Amino acid sequence: MLFKNINYLSPEGKLVKNAYVLTEGEIIKYVGKDMPLTDTKDIYDGTDKLLLPGFVNTHCHVPMVIMRGLGGSLPLDRWLSEAIFPTEAKLDAEDMYYGALLGIGEMIKSGITSFNDMYYFSNRICDAVLESGINANIAMDGFAFDPAMNSRFSIEKNALTDLFGAYNGKDNGRLKIDMCIHAEYTTTHVRCLALSNIAKELGANVQLHLSETASENNGCIERHGKTPAEYFEEMGLFENKTTAAHCVHLTDSDIEILKRNSVTVAHCPISNLKLASGFANIAKLNKSSVNVTIGTDGAASNDNLNILEEIKTASMLQKALNDDAALMPPSEILKMATLNGALSQGRSDTGKIEEGCYADLVVADFDAVNMTPAGDMLNTFVYSALPENIVLTMCRGKEVYRDGIFKTIDIEKAMYEVKTRSKRLI
Repeated sequence: MLFKNINYLSPEGKLVKNAYVLTEGEIIKYVGKDMPLTDTKDIYDGTDKLLLPGFVNTHCHVPMVIMRGLGGSLPLDRWLSEAIFPTEAKLDAEDMYYGALLGIGEMIKSGITSFNDMYYFSNRICDAVLESGINANIAMDGFAFDPAMNSRFSIEKNALTDLFGAYNGKDNGRLKIDMCIHAEYTTTHVRCLALSNIAKELGANVQLHLSETASENNGCIERHGKTPAEYFEEMGLFENKTTAAHCVHLTDSDIEILKRNSVTVAHCPISNLKLASGFANIAKLNKSSVNVTIGTDGAASNDNLNILEEIKTASMLQKALNDDAALMPPSEILKMATLNGALSQGRSDTGKIEEGCYADLVVADFDAVNMTPAGDMLNTFVYSALPENIVLTMCRGKEVYRDGIFKTIDIEKAMYEVKTRSKRLI
């Protein structure tokens, strides 16, 4: 496809106007101001449009769309124990598959081209990923649970290694398999050490929840005499490439631990707001050279998978928290949502509009009521864009969503299945 007369976000965070971007197969073949030589008949007029790298949702539990809105107005501990855990006990593999398909549909509609996920029945989530065309790092949750909890989701090493062997690197690396520890409060020393070693053996990334609430921090200190960050570092977990979700209640020492171990922070502002968990100071993390990315969390705690809301909210929160309107300019927050996220997943070949990178791309249309006048296009996008303004989402050079049409997902069937299954569960 040849994008002509398109405005695009450069890897340096600058807006380049009236340019040409050519994709061939999965790859961005050309970026420049002059029209390239090509025999493609697929020409896309970029007038009044903005081309962006695809967004990377670095923390999600995508099948939880099936529990959207469940346990509203409850704090995290009660939300989990009273609403989520009892409902999850009824889940089956097909719930996961259809929930994942619907959630992926919702994500690509807001421009997400890759996501991290930690949940159950991960093989069926992987199937949905491969079917939909999106990129993903999928982790199987449950290994970290204490067997004393008698959870039906407690799994053993062979389940993790089997999943890794069956799916990791599928479709030329579009699908990656990560390891997961849910959180410090749902694990034991033995299982934490075991998971860390499994990740090292396989060369897999790790996903976990970290310091989401004050009570989580306080409980960890009572149990171990350490904060969660100190605990996981001692367990050797951070010797693996790790993405830690939330990181709301970090000490200065914790921030140094994350920096020292190159741990990525997945900032999920709306979930943290809804569950009254607090506010992560990502401006401080940024200043400390910690890699900060953007996540939606699951639709049961958000209650949607619209990353555009997260981008806007993340930017505005930091301005208010730090009493500085100049913090988190559009180029910086967009880098967190694109390149920083891609790098956290171990994907150095995407997240930017550059020759040789994968064509994971998003087009926003500014010929819309809420985007007129555009003024500064990047500023307008960050603070005004809605999913309805996303008119094209491309993963690895393949259109997965265009002008309101899902190209790879039977969205009506996914919606029907989720509605039907939700009635059984809730």
